[in-house]
Amino acid sequence: MTKKRLLVITGIASIFIVAFNFIGTFNLCGGREYSVCMDVVFNIFMILFPIIPLFLFSLITYKMQDNVFQAWWRFARIWIPISMLAILVSPSNTHNWMFPIEKGTVAFFSAVLFAVISLILIITWQFKEKKR
Repeated sequence: MTKKRLLVITGIASIFIVAFNFIGTFNLCGGREYSVCMDVVFNIFMILFPIIPLFLFSLITYKMQDNVFQAWWRFARIWIPISMLAILVSPSNTHNWMFPIEKGTVAFFSAVLFAVISLILIITWQFKEKKR
């Protein structure tokens, strides 16, 4: 995948995710009280959440050398589907007060780990390219 294509696809997807999240699950589901629709829309938002940090890092790497982008992209194209799968299989609710493993916390921690690992990879490869 090219830099430009990744940036455009993730940018459009991020805009839709943020716009639909701004509208809210209550309004998207017709303003009804709690319903199955709200659960489905929330789960879709959580599963697609990793696209937002993917967009931000594709924006960061867009102006960098192609080797840096390709090194980061090799990591991202494996991490994002795995984190989406982890979010998908995690429960929506939990009654464990000490370690609440649910969709929201899995999405948050996978995004934080993605950001930290991406920054390390980008900085490392950027320094390697400058040494050449």
